[in-house]
Amino acid sequence: MGQNAATAKNGNLGKAVVDDTLVLRLTQWNFTSVTTTTEWGDSDSAGFMNTKAARRNATGTITAKFDTGRKPYNVLREGDNLNLVLWEDATDYWAFPRVVITSFNLVFDPNSKEVVEWTADWTADNVFYAPGESGAPTETLPTS
Repeated sequence: MGQNAATAKNGNLGKAVVDDTLVLRLTQWNFTSVTTTTEWGDSDSAGFMNTKAARRNATGTITAKFDTGRKPYNVLREGDNLNLVLWEDATDYWAFPRVVITSFNLVFDPNSKEVVEWTADWTADNVFYAPGESGAPTETLPTS
């Protein structure tokens, strides 16, 4: 099924917000939603495996250019438990009321002799919501 060019999202409006703080100079965010399964066989399965979804989880990464005016490690530290909102555009967002920052990395460029980029890996701590999903918290995209 093709996507209509008029409704395709190009990523220009994507944003990440951590504890009500907009991530400046964002270059990308990603996450993977997974479900563990429970599997078993019994006399009713005729030699086949029965499988049921068990628990959902999400993990992801935020990547941005380093900004000396808003140092990311003032907001993001490994082990921190934070609120994360990943915006697809100005209205659609994924809400993660609690995530745990599992790692924080800085990238140094020896040519420029500067820290040029950072990444933070995270895992969801409990429930998370897809855009428009019932029960999702109401969020407002900050402007700065």
